[in-house]
Amino acid sequence: MMNEQRKKIRKAILIGLAAVCILALMIFLIFLAVGFVEIISPNNSYAIEITGLSSLAVNGIATVMVPIPANVDGVPAMSEEVLTSRYQAFGWQTAVRETPCGKMLAFTTTDDYAPGISVSSGEFEKKEEPRLLVPVLATPDNMSVEEFSRTSGGTYTTVVFLDGFIPPPENATPITFNLRYQGGGGMKHLIKENVWTATVNATVPGTASGFIPVPAEYHVTPGGLYL
Repeated sequence: MMNEQRKKIRKAILIGLAAVCILALMIFLIFLAVGFVEIISPNNSYAIEITGLSSLAVNGIATVMVPIPANVDGVPAMSEEVLTSRYQAFGWQTAVRETPCGKMLAFTTTDDYAPGISVSSGEFEKKEEPRLLVPVLATPDNMSVEEFSRTSGGTYTTVVFLDGFIPPPENATPITFNLRYQGGGGMKHLIKENVWTATVNATVPGTASGFIPVPAEYHVTPGGLYL
C-alpha cells in the first residue's frame, strides 16, 4: 500500500517536472522565434565637444573643422543632411567641406568670441561595413585604411583645423577636442554585427592654426550569435 502511494507521488512529480520542462521549452522557442525575425538597423552616433574656444577673439570669420564618420573609401557614414542640420551648434554655421585632406565637418562663426561647441546626434543606417573618423593621415605600420579598419583596433592619426582667430598670447587656454563616433550594432536573424568606435581626445595649443594632426583611437567590438 505504501509502495503504491510512493509510486503515485513519484509519478505526479515526474509529470509535473515534464510539464515545467515543456513550458520552459515553449517559452524559449517563442523568444527564439521573436529574436529570429527581429531586425535592428545599424546605428550611427557622433558626439562633438570642443572647449577653450571662448577665450579666442575672432578675426572676421573663424573656422573650426573636425573629422567625419566614413567608410574606408571616404564615403560619409552619415548623410550630409544630418551632419549639417542636426549639428548646428549655438553661434556657429555648419557645413561639410572638401579639404586637401578630405571631407570634414566645418563650423564657422562671425561672433566676436567663439562659443564652445557641444553637439551630438545620430541616425539608423543599412550598411554593414567598417567605418571610422576620417581623414586618416597615418595608420600603424603604414597599413592601408582598409587593412587597418579590419583589425581589432589601434591608434591612428586624423586631423582637426583652426583658422580665423586673432593670435592669442602664448599662455592662451588650450583647445580640447573630444569626439566620439560609434556605428554598427545591427542585428538580423540573431546575428549581431560588429560595433565600430572611433574617438579623439586631444588638446592643442590655443595658438595653433591650420591643419593639426591629432591621434585617434579605433576599436571594433566583434558581433556574432546573439541569444
